[in-house]
Amino acid sequence: MNKKSSIEGLEKDMSWEEAVGRYLEQTPDYFLRHPELLAALVLPHPEAGRAVSLVERQVRVLRDRNEQSTHQLQELIAFARDNDQLGERVQRFALAMIDSDSLDEVLDTAQDMLRQEFSLDGVAVRLTGNPRPSCPRQEFLVADDTMLDGLLTSLAARNGQPLCGAVQAVETLEALFGAQAGNIRSTAVVGLTRHALRGVLVLASRDPQRFRADMGTVYLVRLGELLMAGVARHLVVAAENDKTNGA
Repeated sequence: MNKKSSIEGLEKDMSWEEAVGRYLEQTPDYFLRHPELLAALVLPHPEAGRAVSLVERQVRVLRDRNEQSTHQLQELIAFARDNDQLGERVQRFALAMIDSDSLDEVLDTAQDMLRQEFSLDGVAVRLTGNPRPSCPRQEFLVADDTMLDGLLTSLAARNGQPLCGAVQAVETLEALFGAQAGNIRSTAVVGLTRHALRGVLVLASRDPQRFRADMGTVYLVRLGELLMAGVARHLVVAAENDKTNGA
């Protein structure tokens, strides 16, 4: 089949404009063989409305594409830089959990670091299933809490994935953040699980866009795991000491 019959076949399946466009795509040397046509073609300027040559229009298209590519590259660089900074914060948090000498220090350090390192307006930790009933931090470790049960149920419906964006019920926010509850506009609820312990890490912000339903949650999960590693280490030691002293 020659090129002419091929074009005629294309015309049967598509419009004339589509056929011309397809032909020019498949014949990139067409204007090299017909330079007089290239010189004669003029196109309206997209802004000024005046006619410009095809070459000038091509230059403009290439310039626009270059600007778009530059913008995308800048976004990727900024994203990579933010990820690097986030990774460094998570590493500092991990080291702090390792260096903590007691359960009190783990919980206090976690709250302080999360507020400061991640510019948060509220941080709350609630746990249940405590193997040591006499734990001094009862504001964190509770035996029966309807609010905590509700959050754990919501997380279970998401297969344990963090719940971000939606502001929790007023009663829940008040139970977690007290007088600051009225200022909270977005939250991230991270499930905590370790040994016999279950619970939540709740991060809160005044910014309604800080925690969004479509955001990535990999680092949130890591923060929860690091926190629980520190908490469980001291609770297990405390429980073992209790058994030894009672023996």
